[in-house]
Amino acid sequence: MRATLRMEVRDRTGALLDERVARNTVLRSGGRIIADLFAGLGTPITHMAVGTSDDEPDSVTVTALANDDGGGGQGLTGDTVAPIAAEDFHVELDEPRRRVVVRVRATLASTAAVGTVREASLMSRRDDEDVLYNRVVFPPVQKGGDHELSLFWEVEFPFGDLQWLVR
Repeated sequence: MRATLRMEVRDRTGALLDERVARNTVLRSGGRIIADLFAGLGTPITHMAVGTSDDEPDSVTVTALANDDGGGGQGLTGDTVAPIAAEDFHVELDEPRRRVVVRVRATLASTAAVGTVREASLMSRRDDEDVLYNRVVFPPVQKGGDHELSLFWEVEFPFGDLQWLVR
């Protein structure tokens, strides 16, 4: 499984101010989300979140995104989590490349996550408990109070004989 994130920051007129593209790290808790779904348990991906930490981009043990300035001071202001509507998920079969691709887009409003954004995640929320699926770390992006931040995720699930992955 692979995933890519494209993040865009736009001003009120829709002009692109900044963009990042980065690869994804599936967290230990993300593996558990998938395993629980196989077993008919758990909750699917319901939200996306952003944070301020650029520590250990490949760590699989992160359980929450950070929201401080790195020195314990104020980080992002406004909401840092946004729900993802069911209609924002698009699934397609890519038969020639033997994969199923899930594309999802989520947007944080202009008043949300104002400050320096360095990380993002897809997550599952149930009964006010947040479980991170993945984490992406990227070079800092400045988001002002008049900017909209959109995250475009593309997650690939390969199919066929996957034994080559363990060789």
